[in-house]
Amino acid sequence: MISVVIPAYNSEKTIIECINGVLNQTRVDLIEEILVIDDGSKDETVSKIKENINCGFLQVISKPNGGVSTARNLGILKAKAEWIALLDSDDIWKPDKTEKQVGAIDAFPEIRFIGANRNSENVKMGKRVSGSIRKLSLRNILFKNWPHTSTVMIHKSVFKKVGLFDETMKYAEDGNLWNRIAIEYPLYYIAESLETAGGGKRQYGESGLSSNLKGMYDGNIKNLRELKESANIGLVEYEIWRLWFWIKHIKRKTVTRIVSRSSPDR
Repeated sequence: MISVVIPAYNSEKTIIECINGVLNQTRVDLIEEILVIDDGSKDETVSKIKENINCGFLQVISKPNGGVSTARNLGILKAKAEWIALLDSDDIWKPDKTEKQVGAIDAFPEIRFIGANRNSENVKMGKRVSGSIRKLSLRNILFKNWPHTSTVMIHKSVFKKVGLFDETMKYAEDGNLWNRIAIEYPLYYIAESLETAGGGKRQYGESGLSSNLKGMYDGNIKNLRELKESANIGLVEYEIWRLWFWIKHIKRKTVTRIVSRSSPDR
């Protein structure tokens, strides 16, 4: 039923715990395969997997370094199952993630995209469907890019309709794909924390790609411009959202600066 796609680059310190999080799922029987896409790692990522993981349905696919979107796309294209679960190599699923998401899909068969909260964040956006199941519109995810990539399961038919990750983008590439999906389908998510992302670090301003706040901002504006050019938002709405992204960018820079100055390492 599910193919888990894990892009990995120099992930020797986190990849084993990440994979074990998949293998420790309460409904691991629903997972058909785990595809680790080694994106040209220069460390011991691959050897760590071979030495520590004994799993008959795990496959490591190595490729030259090309960025996270190229790795995710290769995994999606290689995947055999009808559902693709995305997971980054420094993130860990809670044991009941798969069980709860598949339960939601069973209850609402129209679901083609489902995510969840992470890091104990109490996000409750969009329309409540049933219990903790909610659904998001395009405007909801413009307000807040949600849900986090490593919580998401997407039906394979969605990629055939809207395409894959934009491989030219280094930042906000998930938001770009979410926008394209939201034009065609509601985005469902479970308003419960079912993932620990990056060791529980803040959403932005720390290590990893999210540390480049200017890159995130530029990526968001690119995504917004594409929505305007495709007539999914009008000019006035474009300008309003552009102002909103600028305000968020300034807030993030300010918060990051304050936290950096108060860090005990300084």
